[in-house]
Amino acid sequence: MDGNKKKGLQLSEQGRLTLWMFGLLIIVLIVLAIVQPAFLTQGNLRNVVNQNAVLVIVSMSVTMLMITGNFDLSIGGIIGMGGVLCAWFCQSVPQGGAGLPYGVAFVLSLLACTGIGWLNGFLTMRLGVASVIATLGTMSIARGIAYIGASGSMVELGVPDVFKVVGRQEFGSFLTLPFVIMVIIVIAFFFVETKTVFGQKIYLIGANIKAAQLSGVKVRKQINTLFILSGLLSGLAGIILASKLGAGDCKVGLEYEFNAVVAIILGGTSIAGGRGTVIGTVIGVFIIGMISNTLNLFGASTEWQPIVKGLVIVGAILFQRFAMGFGDRHKLRLEAA
Repeated sequence: MDGNKKKGLQLSEQGRLTLWMFGLLIIVLIVLAIVQPAFLTQGNLRNVVNQNAVLVIVSMSVTMLMITGNFDLSIGGIIGMGGVLCAWFCQSVPQGGAGLPYGVAFVLSLLACTGIGWLNGFLTMRLGVASVIATLGTMSIARGIAYIGASGSMVELGVPDVFKVVGRQEFGSFLTLPFVIMVIIVIAFFFVETKTVFGQKIYLIGANIKAAQLSGVKVRKQINTLFILSGLLSGLAGIILASKLGAGDCKVGLEYEFNAVVAIILGGTSIAGGRGTVIGTVIGVFIIGMISNTLNLFGASTEWQPIVKGLVIVGAILFQRFAMGFGDRHKLRLEAA
C-alpha cells in the first residue's frame, strides 16, 4: 500500500515539474514576443516548430534512456550516417551510388542505424561498458561511415527527386511532414510512458536497478530496446535532414547529442535516472529553439549566441530547482496538516 502511495506521489511530482516548465515556456514565449514582435508572425512560428521537429524526434528515446540512468551520445553520428547512406543507396550508379529504389534505400538506411543502436545496447548491457563511453565510440564509428560514404563532403548529384519529399512535403501554409512525424512519435512515446507496463518498468529501472531485477524486470531487454529505438529514430532524423538539404551531408547532426541532452535535462529529466517525461523534453526543446530563433531575428552574431543560450539554460535549470523545492515544501505542509 505504501509503495503504491509513494509511486503516486512520484508521478505527481513529475507532473508538477512538467507544469512548472510549461509555465516557463509560456513566460519565455511572452517575453520574446514583447522584445521581438516579429517572433509571433505565422511564418516565424512555422519556422520555430518545423526547425525543432527533428530534435524532438531524436530526443524521445534518449529521454527514456536517461530515465533508466543511461546516455546515448551517438545520435549525432547516426544522424549523419543515416542521411548519407540513404542518399548513396538511391544515388544513380553513374554518379557513384548504388542506384536502388528510394523505398529500399530508406529501409536499408534505417536498418543500418538501428544496427548501431543494437551495438550500443550490446556494449552497454552485455559487455558492461558505461553507456557514455560506448556511445561516444559508436558516434565516432557512425560519423566515420558518413565521411567515407560522402567522401568527406556530400552525396548530391544523381539523387532522385523523391529523396527530397520527406523533408520538404507541406500540408497547407503551416504544417510540414517532419512536424506530422514528430507529433505521431511524441504521442506514441507519451502513451508508452504513461499507459504501458514497459513505461512503468523504465522508471523502476532508473529508480533502483537492483530492485527492478529482483522484481522480475528484464532490465537488459528493456534497455536494449531503447538503444535500438534511439538508433532507429536518429536514422529517421538523418534522412529527414538530408531530404531538407537535398543531399547526404557527412557533417549534418554535429552537436545534436549535446542539444538533446540539454533539452532533456531542461525538461526535468534527472541525470541520475528515475525521473523525467517526454512532454517535459518537448518543452525543453522548444524553449531552446525559441531563444535561438529570437537571437537570429535580432541578428546576434554566432559568437555571442552560445553564451546567451547558456545563460538562459542555466537560469531555466535554476527555475526548475526552485519549482522542485517549492513542491517539496508544499508536500511537507500537506503531510503536517
